[in-house]
Amino acid sequence: DYCVRGKIDMANKNKCLRDPVFYRYNDTPHHMVGDTYKVYPTYDFACPIVDSIEGVTHTVRTSEFNDRNDMYFWILDKINLRKPSIFDISRLNFVNTCLSKRKLQKLVDTGVVSGWDDPRFPTVRGILRRGLQPFTLKQFMLE
Repeated sequence: DYCVRGKIDMANKNKCLRDPVFYRYNDTPHHMVGDTYKVYPTYDFACPIVDSIEGVTHTVRTSEFNDRNDMYFWILDKINLRKPSIFDISRLNFVNTCLSKRKLQKLVDTGVVSGWDDPRFPTVRGILRRGLQPFTLKQFMLE
């Protein structure tokens, strides 16, 4: 396996900044483009660039990406791109409730539910359509 690393600082306290992988080589044909490309950017390298170029102003990410914020801004600094604001949030879990987008997508695709705003769905749109007021939802999440 081959990769391209960013030479940052192996002594940095933030382990995400210790020569992170920016590109990976993969000889397996891609499901859409076949064997046209062999090198692919990593999520950590591509996201800050795409966010900046596409005009994203606020990035909302779950708190497990908190350590990667420094690398996000390091990449943007090095290539002189605009920096979106990052908001770290905690994951909200419900007991006995499926929150997996992949599993919920199957229900939408097969017509089991009318869409992402179906009142039976544990999505914000579904909960609001069920009659919950936005203020109440916000209060619940802040508690």
